[in-house]
Amino acid sequence: MPGTPAHLATTHRGTALEAVVRGHVAVVDADGVLLGCAGDPDAVTTLRSCIKPLQALPFVRFAADTLRASEAEIAVACSSHSGEPVHVDAVQSLLGRCGLDDAALSCGPQEPFDHIAARSLLAGGVTPGPIYNNCSGKHAGMLAACVARGWPVAGYAHFDHPLQVEIRSLLGGYAGTDMSAQPYGIDGCGLPTHQLPLRVLGRMFAAAAVDAGLRRCQDAMAAHPYLVAGRDRLDTAILSVAGAGLTVKVGGAAVWVGLRRPRGPVLAIKLEAGDATALPAVALAALGALGWLDRAQLADPRLSGFVAPALVNWAGTHVGATAVEPGWTAAMRV
Repeated sequence: MPGTPAHLATTHRGTALEAVVRGHVAVVDADGVLLGCAGDPDAVTTLRSCIKPLQALPFVRFAADTLRASEAEIAVACSSHSGEPVHVDAVQSLLGRCGLDDAALSCGPQEPFDHIAARSLLAGGVTPGPIYNNCSGKHAGMLAACVARGWPVAGYAHFDHPLQVEIRSLLGGYAGTDMSAQPYGIDGCGLPTHQLPLRVLGRMFAAAAVDAGLRRCQDAMAAHPYLVAGRDRLDTAILSVAGAGLTVKVGGAAVWVGLRRPRGPVLAIKLEAGDATALPAVALAALGALGWLDRAQLADPRLSGFVAPALVNWAGTHVGATAVEPGWTAAMRV
């Protein structure tokens, strides 16, 4: 059983208490040394989409140069994009380099995260297909790796497919653990996702910082932050403001990582209930306490709205806010 979570943030609706946000935070170096924490650094989490830059390594190593993939296409292969036209175009471009189309994607259909893009599709009578899935860029990169390596395209998402075996080997090498022995399930987009302690997730990213392929992904994400997420998304905002010094990636079920460039350490966060509503405020508070974002960066209009996000009703009225609890960030000053 995990240890006691920390009280990280609180949401009020007016003067009424609405929600208490509890979770776990760990700051870890490449040797797995814990440099700071709140809650239980050994709390377990599924990895979900926060590991997309690592899942993209076979694509970058084996296919990117062969297919002459652009930096934008590398960025979208690391993304949890919002399904906006610019994202769909980048995924289609990458698939085209492989001689494939969106019929090859096994991620499943999804309405765009971005409400403007979703309304536009519905107004046009378009039923969103797999290419609008927030994971379609990752899947396109995986298909590219299969084409370049001569692996079967069919079944590329299956646990025992050569691509997934390769990815598990890479992850396990950097995590210092046998990934095939770890509990696993199936992600929302149909790929295997493993369970690891938060501390080990942080170590995995910190150890991978020496990988030239990951550095290439980081550079692409910094150069094309909008392709990594999209409109009004935290990861795009942080990468836009500080991508030269930070690589960040969110995952489902409220897991998030931030890798300080060039060689770590890593900040890893897991909110206990899996609700990511307060995650931006918690992540920015930790980054500020660590000094990885300075006051000027936190005050940048691209980021400032995430520091204490407003609670807004359907009429657009500001009816409350989420605020980070004082105290726990002191343990982040490493």
